[in-house]
Parts: sequence; C-alpha cells; structure tokens
Amino acid sequence: MVGGAGMTLLILGASIGVIYGAGLGAESTHSLGLALIVGLLLLILAIGFWLGWVRPFDRFDDINVPAEPEHH
Repeated sequence: MVGGAGMTLLILGASIGVIYGAGLGAESTHSLGLALIVGLLLLILAIGFWLGWVRPFDRFDDINVPAEPEHH
C-alpha cells in the first residue's frame, strides 16, 4: 500500500510536470517537487519494509543444489 501510494505520487507529479511544464508558477513547482520527494520517500520506505519482512537475502534458491523430489 505504501509503495503504491509512493509510485502514484511519483507518476502523477511527473506527468503534471510534463503536461504543464513551464506554465507552472513558483508555488505550483514547489508543491510538485514536494509531491515527488514524498512519493520517493514512501517508495523507499516500502522497499525497506519489504526487505525487512521478506528477507530475500536469507532465503534464496541455489540452482546448483537439486530440489527434493516432492518440491512443487
């Protein structure tokens, strides 16, 4: 959920910046930059939570070791 909100903010901020571009005032540009920064921080936070919860670096599949016969 947090990562999705971060991605949404990043995509919306970038698309608004591209669509309106130079027509944005100083206040709008500041708000747009803030939305991009918050979106990036939310995405980084979600990736950190995922790494802490799933711990993919501890449980990885070694292709050199055959799986047990009843492994699906």
